Amino acid sequence: MMLLPKSPYPLFVCVLVMLLFNACAHISPEGVNITRPQPIVDEEDQYPSAEHPDSSCSYFYFLWGTHAENNTRYSEAEEAFEKALICDPESRYIIRRLPILLIRMGNYDGAASWLRKIIRKYPKELQDRLLLARIYIRNNETEKAIGLYNELIAMSPDDETLFLRLGFLYSEQNQLQEAEKIFQQALKINPESLFAHLYFARLLAQKGDYREAEQWYEKTLAINWSAELAYEFALFYEKQNDFYKMKSLYHTILKKDPGDIRAGLALVHTLLLQDKEDEALQVLSELRGYSEDPVQIDIITARLYLRAKKLDQAAAILKPMALEQNDSEATYMLAVIYYKQDKSSMAMELLTTLKKGSNKFEESLYLQVRILMEDGLDSQAIHILKNAIEDEDIATPGLYTLLASLYMEREQFQECAALLSKALLKHPDNAQIYFEYGLLHEETGSRQQAIIAMENVLKVNPDHAEALNYLGYTWADNNTNLVQALEYIKRSMLLKPNNGYIQDSLGWVYFRMGKLDLARKEILKALELEPEDPNIHEHLGDIYKAQGFPDKAEKSYRRALELYQDSSDETRLLKKINAVQ
Repeated sequence: MMLLPKSPYPLFVCVLVMLLFNACAHISPEGVNITRPQPIVDEEDQYPSAEHPDSSCSYFYFLWGTHAENNTRYSEAEEAFEKALICDPESRYIIRRLPILLIRMGNYDGAASWLRKIIRKYPKELQDRLLLARIYIRNNETEKAIGLYNELIAMSPDDETLFLRLGFLYSEQNQLQEAEKIFQQALKINPESLFAHLYFARLLAQKGDYREAEQWYEKTLAINWSAELAYEFALFYEKQNDFYKMKSLYHTILKKDPGDIRAGLALVHTLLLQDKEDEALQVLSELRGYSEDPVQIDIITARLYLRAKKLDQAAAILKPMALEQNDSEATYMLAVIYYKQDKSSMAMELLTTLKKGSNKFEESLYLQVRILMEDGLDSQAIHILKNAIEDEDIATPGLYTLLASLYMEREQFQECAALLSKALLKHPDNAQIYFEYGLLHEETGSRQQAIIAMENVLKVNPDHAEALNYLGYTWADNNTNLVQALEYIKRSMLLKPNNGYIQDSLGWVYFRMGKLDLARKEILKALELEPEDPNIHEHLGDIYKAQGFPDKAEKSYRRALELYQDSSDETRLLKKINAVQ
């Protein structure tokens, strides 16, 4: 802080300073009339004349501005700092303080304008260019920031940090060759630079030079080993599916710190990727002794037993937590185990203990409904869902759509329509509700309305795989919009690969387009995924018939006939069989 210079009016200045420190803590100095200087309109504007700087005046307004800034009265602070500069245009501290204030105010353009003026006035100083570069980066003006860093390097060619920042910017812009040159220059300045090694390893990984990147990661760890760096190295190995080296790194972390729960759980994850459940269980057992939250470890262990289908071992862990500690997750998981063991009544007893507010409450409702439906107790399932939906706090879109699907299964179409209308009023932007509406229209024969509903689904969620497949298949079935149908179905396949029904849609649109070989290929893939679906067998029969293979067509039709259960399907298939005999 600069000292107050001698003034021809020492008493007046002292009184002002005392007022500032004593009175301004309570009230704003509104009684003083500050004439606000004109705003900056042109970057070529020059500073006011400094022939007779008034340091006392400048210091007064500086203190005023500092007080206002500390009390978040930023506009008042800006005005005071600008007034201070009118009093003393050469006050370097205030000149630098003003753009920082503007940044705090969110006025990045104003701060950048001031900094450019300061740089013209003080071209040899680095600090202003560094701050301006930060603003350019924040505003995504990366090329301008790169230009500034090149200027800074020319001014300070031995500053390793400048090279690292410039190299990082080049890598962000995917200018990888330029980034590599800059990082190599940083390494010449400091061959043992930790960050230069790390950034270079990341750059090589970005380029796809994984073997060389691995070597640089190893050099980085040798310079200064840290757990965080080891985690990054392990993530690098995970992207290469090198689970052995991932496992080795996590073991190293745990050897240095056996209580590192993060490393232990990461090791468990790695072991599970290798299907080594027994080793993973051993690691969890060791971790439990170090964990501040052993319940979390027990839950993970129980899940692992469930994955291995060791239901009794999982239940043994969960029972004390569910029955004695009333842990909601343990209760739900134990109910799932009872369900899998065909102990439905025990599962239902546990599920009903999960009340509103529990993090597993909605999931418990889904499982209750499933159990009741499998037991033929549809009315009870509907009753549970209706009661839940009446409570606005828990009436989620998922509960509405589940109840709607139950109504459709029972052909209670009016109740279903009324429910979905109510659901859309509460959740107007929910794609799944529109999708259920589309299924309802399809079920009741209103296909055009179904198409409109599915288009509404895609307006809300363009990546709704089922809606994309529905529209694509429907257009193909109607032999219309085939190009768009193909596009939709391919998008659906990307979202949900290995789905037999979507694969069938792809084959069917190829059939409609006359691409019979492609159609047969895709339908055969669909049958590998869904071998018991009669529609897919019928589609294959249609393709064989079109290709002139009547025997194969008849075989596919007869298999479809065995799988269909509706009499109308039987009539249609018999006609097709007669046509190819």
